[in-house]
Amino acid sequence: MVRYAVLGSGSSGNSYVFFDGTVSVLIDQGFSVVELQRRLQSLTVDLFSIGGVCVTHLHPDHAKGIGTIARKLNVPIYLNEQMVEKEPVVFSKLAIPESCLRMVRPMESFTIGSFMLSCFETSHDSGGSVGWHITHEGNTLMVLTDTGCYTAEQLSLAKNTNILFLEANYDDTMLSKGPYPYFLKKRISGDHGHLSNAQALDFLRESEFGGNHVYFIHLSDVNNNPSLLFDVARQNVKVPFTVCEKGKCYGGLWSNYEKE
Repeated sequence: MVRYAVLGSGSSGNSYVFFDGTVSVLIDQGFSVVELQRRLQSLTVDLFSIGGVCVTHLHPDHAKGIGTIARKLNVPIYLNEQMVEKEPVVFSKLAIPESCLRMVRPMESFTIGSFMLSCFETSHDSGGSVGWHITHEGNTLMVLTDTGCYTAEQLSLAKNTNILFLEANYDDTMLSKGPYPYFLKKRISGDHGHLSNAQALDFLRESEFGGNHVYFIHLSDVNNNPSLLFDVARQNVKVPFTVCEKGKCYGGLWSNYEKE
């Protein structure tokens, strides 16, 4: 049995945990170690169970805590090797000990405890950005966030995924009429920005996602509204779903999610 949780999703910090009872894996670490431990404790997951942190990209809300946790706990940090090549200044400021660095390539599989993981390329304004695919005893999970567009590869992965964490960052109307300056609106809605509510729903439809649950993540504080997304999803999504609000944790058990 695997327990999983959205520890945080949004501009104030992002992290996801997957725990098999012995070893846990984090996707992103956008919190201080103290705050991360507080959130893990609320789920009775031991901070010292962390066997590795896998990073989607190097923006602070996803990565500002990876250097600290590596230095304090000697935790391995798994990065797409292109992040280091394309974002050398940002990477160096994280001060990750060399002994903790684990460079991987997209679609290259590796294990952390009982989990098998691989990353896949995304389209974001942070060099080497990726999403993550996790397998455990035949069950699969996918984290797709911070990407301005999606690919055939991502659609194929999602089709056979049990649990999907999918970005739904903004509502088109709220963004266009909102307070952000024009250049920022273009950045968010561009191919190297974020997925909108409409794009997230299109992704589910085009991928023919038939898994057990989808979690809508990374909602904008300014350009989205959880109740709006919930109403739209309720009309269009045929599988159980959760809209993840800022500041809240969401968790579940993986043992019930077996593909037929």
